[in-house]
Amino acid sequence: MHFLIILCCLFLPLHSAFAAVDIALRGKDPVRLEDVYQQDGIPYIAIEDALDVVGLTGHWNSITHSFKISTKHGWAEISPASGFLKIADEYYPLKEKPRFIDGRLRVTDNFILNQLAQLTGRSIYFRNLDPGTDNLPAKQQSSGLEKLFAFLLNKKVAASGPMLRAVALDPGHGGLDTGVIASSGYKEKQLNLEIAEKLAKQLKMKLGIPIYLSRDGDYELTMEQRLQSASKDDVDIWLLFHAQAAFSSELRGVSLFVRPEEINQNIVVQEAVEEIVEVNLSDSMLLANELALALRKSAIEVRGIYPSSRLSLGRGNLPTVQIELGFLSNSDELQQLQNPEYQQQIVQALYAGIRQYAKQSKEKIDGVN
Repeated sequence: MHFLIILCCLFLPLHSAFAAVDIALRGKDPVRLEDVYQQDGIPYIAIEDALDVVGLTGHWNSITHSFKISTKHGWAEISPASGFLKIADEYYPLKEKPRFIDGRLRVTDNFILNQLAQLTGRSIYFRNLDPGTDNLPAKQQSSGLEKLFAFLLNKKVAASGPMLRAVALDPGHGGLDTGVIASSGYKEKQLNLEIAEKLAKQLKMKLGIPIYLSRDGDYELTMEQRLQSASKDDVDIWLLFHAQAAFSSELRGVSLFVRPEEINQNIVVQEAVEEIVEVNLSDSMLLANELALALRKSAIEVRGIYPSSRLSLGRGNLPTVQIELGFLSNSDELQQLQNPEYQQQIVQALYAGIRQYAKQSKEKIDGVN
């Protein structure tokens, strides 16, 4: 009898290990996939199943140890050994690496909604029918790190003093984490550091205030290390620098991101200061608007201001903007971004935007006092 009970238990479905998702190209009926695994709260879907739903094909290449996907852009490649999607001679960073689970190469929802959508050229509907949050450890359900973010990134308001007390700058990536790699071999991590160092010098020279860089060389940082510069008591704003890449070589321009709870979805980049005043914007949105206005005045193309739930933006009310400096996949913009004169043009515009934001903040504080 005991043997039968044990045997039955062995063949019970392991719901904690499996999930189900619905996937569809926009406008098509969803297809339910049940061969889905939850790993640390992230669903992993067999790449062949996902490709079949969106009308693409692919195969495993045992020589290169990579999975090749046939697209209108040419062959795209992913590998469990790489954190990049390769297409032609360009590399695009993935949020999570593909994994072999139960003998099949699997990708995450993030890959399907972003990279796979770009490969198809169409939006993809994705719904996780069993997030499996009950199976996550308590420390993951209530992340101590996120609580730390909320504590670290709360702005400490000063009743008096200079327009800005200090600025924190975070040049994204570094070390083995290269970020986007252009076809020429130019790396995003290099651009981010060059712009951040140039802006730091401008701010120090013209405002004479402390500038905290998360890194001053080519090395990797943990998330906690990146946050250290922004957690200083005198920091009034935090800027994060990144660059982008797209399968379309036509896309170009600067994009600005703020925390989703700090943006009104109906607001686009403002063209006039009076429009900004009419709505109740967060400090992050006010800063993003001033940066966008200054960039445009300097003849630098700005695509817009967007909400982003990226963990890198942290939590709290510290005025924070992530600046995507341009597209390394656009050959003309890539050439510009490597030009020291164009870099200085960006830096001067960012300085002007920061100074205008600081002036407005100072006037607001003085008006209250």
